[in-house]
Amino acid sequence: MVQIAKQIAENASFQAFVNSYIREVNEGHLVETEEWMREQALTYLVTGGHVLELHLPHQSLRLALEVDYLSLVGRHSFGFIFKYDERNKSWQQEGRLSVMMMLTQELHLQAKSNGCSSLASHYDELLLRLIESYHTMTTYVENRSKEAEKLYSGSSRFIDTEQSLLFGHWLHPTPKSRQGMASWQHNSYAPELCGTFQLHYFSVNAAYVQEASVLKKSATNLIKEEQPLVKVKEGHHLIPMHPLQAQWLLQQTYVKEAMKEGIIEDLGTLGKQFTPTSSIRTVYNEHGKWMYKFSIPVKVTNSLRVNRLHELKAGVIMAGLLKKGDFLRKHPTFRVMDDPAYVTVTLPNQSEETGFEVIVRSNSFPKGKDEGVTSIAALVQDPLPGSQSRLKEIILHLVKSESRSKEEVSLKWFRTYWECSIDPLIRLFDEYGIALEAHQQNSVLNVSAGYPTAYYYRDNQGFYLSSTYRNQLLFQEENLKDAPELFYEDHVIKDRFAYYLFMNQLFSIIHRFGVDGLLEEEKLVEEVINKLNELHRELSGVGKEFVDMMLHQPELACKANLLTRFHDVDELEAELEQAVYTTVSNPFVEYKKWLQGEENYASALML
Repeated sequence: MVQIAKQIAENASFQAFVNSYIREVNEGHLVETEEWMREQALTYLVTGGHVLELHLPHQSLRLALEVDYLSLVGRHSFGFIFKYDERNKSWQQEGRLSVMMMLTQELHLQAKSNGCSSLASHYDELLLRLIESYHTMTTYVENRSKEAEKLYSGSSRFIDTEQSLLFGHWLHPTPKSRQGMASWQHNSYAPELCGTFQLHYFSVNAAYVQEASVLKKSATNLIKEEQPLVKVKEGHHLIPMHPLQAQWLLQQTYVKEAMKEGIIEDLGTLGKQFTPTSSIRTVYNEHGKWMYKFSIPVKVTNSLRVNRLHELKAGVIMAGLLKKGDFLRKHPTFRVMDDPAYVTVTLPNQSEETGFEVIVRSNSFPKGKDEGVTSIAALVQDPLPGSQSRLKEIILHLVKSESRSKEEVSLKWFRTYWECSIDPLIRLFDEYGIALEAHQQNSVLNVSAGYPTAYYYRDNQGFYLSSTYRNQLLFQEENLKDAPELFYEDHVIKDRFAYYLFMNQLFSIIHRFGVDGLLEEEKLVEEVINKLNELHRELSGVGKEFVDMMLHQPELACKANLLTRFHDVDELEAELEQAVYTTVSNPFVEYKKWLQGEENYASALML
């Protein structure tokens, strides 16, 4: 079984890596298979419709990748790989792992030739994380390979879907990189292995506790109510911590000193059992009113996962702002899993974060309200061999129950999804100047009825407020004056919004319909163009400008996860939390060009 798990993990890693490479570094040369085989006199059988040729000039190499599925908006699917043998003047089959190494080496040599030695030096970090991610994914696949029902059923519980992401980010070169988590710790703390654990608690002198809440109760009262049997001495507050972070904290000199002085008391692990959600550091108990989001000493994909003070404050401020406005009331199918409270510990000689920062998040999915709830990431993820994606399972169930065609059901599902998620997200930006970092993991759908009935946004790190709307927003929520970092220029917001909302979330849905053979991508792209044109006529603010950009700008900004990883950029530490970005062709513009070409061809035939 280990060997099969390795093959599955290697293929999943390869698909994500190569798609990142051709998007960010070199798009290659696409040719129809029949033409390519004729030119190359290939003896192998290649059944994919196209072949993608990649030239690696710094290694004098040529690669050819069989394209099993060609996507208009998202990720292509690759089959056989061939490398040109200069000695024998022929193409030979090549392995997936070795090709990823070749492409990494090409990046390294390219950076060196450009004089970027400081950037080139990080290629070893990419190799390390690539192998670590692949090995970690292998472990997850091996352990979960017989749980197809739990992994892909449309009626799965919220926590089941949170723990089903065996392959991770669909366009990230190291999607399961978990630097800082030892192999033996995965069983307890990795969501994919469904571990449960008690939180680690500290008793902290109230004079050193900093907290805020938009609720009637303070953060420390909310925490105390969740653990009523845990007693702390008078004048102290109970602070929960992820066990991994607690182990790190107990090694810090300033924490040891605070413990000697009686400011902090280590209570150890106790109380209720929690389980990790897809982000690893946000934990869930099905009977609790609150989730907790912690810092952890682990690098997940691009970044060390640390709660920043400004993020804690922003979550509470934004929870207050959204409660005061009427947008959520006008759009009842659009919801926010808010972060209405936080708590942390301030210590002598520690001017910034101490590591005790805890975000208190509303638990929208307690037991009894958690069935049929799924992140979009879990909905669209590639299934294990022999299984079907969660989206396909849902659509085929609806097809059977409604006795309708796949195309009819798929289009209805997509339109329902658009109305409860994409449409209100754009309208929120237009009316209030608030854009949300609504990527597929931050986006949760209720599909308990088959069709989406509600969309939930989560993540207090993902608010972008338009500087154009600053006065309007400050009038509604004066505490925004304490969070100036939330405001961005419109051009920055539009680029990020285009990436997170469209490329990461919407395009993943369109791609899944296409690759699963449910509905062609072209039909859904045309549907989106029509929806955007309708919005353009109705909107009047910055959202109208954003829609205009999506319809007409030839190229769009796109987060370059491979280059971010290659240059070893921690985007949470970078200025404006900015990862490396590149540009890609706008599929809406490309589709309209294709349609125009078809019309011209048809007109020519009529003459």
